[in-house]
Amino acid sequence: MIHLFKIIIAFAIAVIWYYLTQNQEISIAFFILMLIVFFIKPIAYQSPTEREEFIEKFRKSKERQINLELMRKEEKKRAQEERDKKKSKEEETQ
Repeated sequence: MIHLFKIIIAFAIAVIWYYLTQNQEISIAFFILMLIVFFIKPIAYQSPTEREEFIEKFRKSKERQINLELMRKEEKKRAQEERDKKKSKEEETQ
């Protein structure tokens, strides 16, 4: 609904400009310019504390991922060692 309202306002500005100047090209340019102005999001200010909190969360997430990957590798090594031990025991018994 808000998007439709923005388009209608941009159109109204273009129509008013057309009635004032009788210049169709400029009124179309105003319409497009108003659409751009209405739909572009401004750059939001981010406080330093919020930035630091985000960076800290990102670091913790990366550390958690690295730790999980290390645990997976260790688990694979243990599983491989257990398989090797079972194979060596089976070969000894034969």
